[in-house]
Amino acid sequence: MDLELHGKVAIVTGGARGIGAGMCEVFAEEGANVVIADMVPLEESRKAAAQLSAKHNVRTLAVRGDISDPKDVAEIYQQTLEKFGTVDILMNNAGKMGVTKIEDVTVEELYKYEKVNIEGMFLMSKGFIKICNEQKKGGHIVNTISKSAFTTNSGGNTPYIATKGAVFSFTRGLAKEVGSRGIFVNGIVPGYVITDTTKNLKERSKAMKKIIPLGREATPREIANVAVFLCSPKAVQMMGAIVDVSGGTML
Repeated sequence: MDLELHGKVAIVTGGARGIGAGMCEVFAEEGANVVIADMVPLEESRKAAAQLSAKHNVRTLAVRGDISDPKDVAEIYQQTLEKFGTVDILMNNAGKMGVTKIEDVTVEELYKYEKVNIEGMFLMSKGFIKICNEQKKGGHIVNTISKSAFTTNSGGNTPYIATKGAVFSFTRGLAKEVGSRGIFVNGIVPGYVITDTTKNLKERSKAMKKIIPLGREATPREIANVAVFLCSPKAVQMMGAIVDVSGGTML
């Protein structure tokens, strides 16, 4: 299906690895220009960007930045505008994960989750909307939430759960606020996904297969297909939607 994204400019936070890398790949396949914004070493992001350009004949940009830092966020947008002149899509995908028992959680540790998962998403969204306002145009924002915001099969990750719950609420509230301006805001809820980090965890994979109705973990591309669709004109009636892409795990 042609998603009519040819020539659009998409920023993907956390775009160098995992689900974010899958998003970048699908955007490039659809002819969109891609900005990989990530905290990994810049050479890694540049290599991924170069591969996308060569494979799909699109323009790319790699930027190293901490989305919880206002200065880094400003730099991401400045470099994007300098190269492309605009931005049409923001994928708020970067996030901090981890397991820490409540007895061991410090205020400083909690703040790290809040800084990335909430403040980072807020700052990136604010910067995107500012550009949309200045250029008098609409756009698309998709936030990566988590099934943990709704139900969880694990324990010891309440900071992550709490901040992802905030991402859910923010998604709905922002959609209500800016939807009338033609800025679409939606969210996706991934389940268990095979990435470079988790692919060798055989016991984890065996356990996951028992609780996922689909019978297997998702690939980054499978999550990305839905996320990218939400950024297309095909999804014009989806505003403030929270799309379950957990393979039935949410059931």
